[in-house]
Amino acid sequence: MTLKTAILGSAAAAFLIASPVLAQHAATAAPQTPAQPSLSLTPGTSVHGPDGELGRLEGVQNNAAGAQELTVRGADGRLRAVPLNGIRQEGAHVAVAYTKAEFDAAAPIAGAPPAPAAEPAATDPVNPSGGSDPITPPTGDQPQG
Repeated sequence: MTLKTAILGSAAAAFLIASPVLAQHAATAAPQTPAQPSLSLTPGTSVHGPDGELGRLEGVQNNAAGAQELTVRGADGRLRAVPLNGIRQEGAHVAVAYTKAEFDAAAPIAGAPPAPAAEPAATDPVNPSGGSDPITPPTGDQPQG
């Protein structure tokens, strides 16, 4: 009986001594969870739904329920809220699971600033004629000197 007890005791001691090593090995051999993909939310980035472009990203806001949503300016110049459902990076643009029809039917954000005015075309003060060669005089009714 003592021989059996000695063998069982030795086996138990071996397991107790080896268990931290086995646990450490199991932890390092466990598959790593993949890191979350990065998402670039830069103002001016194109926002696309499953059926096409919704507009340009202006920013992010919290809605009345406290959930975050994108603020997107559509082609009509109106700023609308877009839920973050299915948000992901697809190349240079951001994709969401919000259709063009849903976006167009959404109410514009009250009190949103208007779309920035387009920059007027700059005229060249050196060559106001618009010609490509600044040395060539403009054509038209000019006195010959």
